[in-house]
Amino acid sequence: MKKILLFSGLLLLLNSCATHTSFNSFYKKTHSESDFSLGLRTSLIRGFLPDEDLQEIKPLLKKAKHVRILVFSKNAEEMNAKFDKFIKKSKFESLIKLKEDNSKIDFYLLENKDKIKEIVLEISSDGNLVLLGLKTNIKQEDLDSLLN
Repeated sequence: MKKILLFSGLLLLLNSCATHTSFNSFYKKTHSESDFSLGLRTSLIRGFLPDEDLQEIKPLLKKAKHVRILVFSKNAEEMNAKFDKFIKKSKFESLIKLKEDNSKIDFYLLENKDKIKEIVLEISSDGNLVLLGLKTNIKQEDLDSLLN
């Protein structure tokens, strides 16, 4: 019985650690400090996109659960530092980094086994910070074909 309880406790701990590193945890902690925040199921996004755009990203939206968006203007530098700290502590991998003048775009992935569980895009420019997190369940090949 002790082994079962210990094993159950270990599973709960591992599960909570995995959840703690998700973008959703950062969203929950900081959305009240943002100038704009939005959380939507991806099924609702389809209604807002023109048909030609929808066809291009349809494979991604089929395997995505929800999207979270945060926009910071007044406290963008402080939130950028918090987000950088969050990324360093989490298991996100940096995929792409682009920088030009005072603007930067960073693209992060959170993988589990052979699936991409989350995609996060960080855009900072002219004193503003935009963070977009997409909870997914796609394979690397799906993302590669979408990017091509």
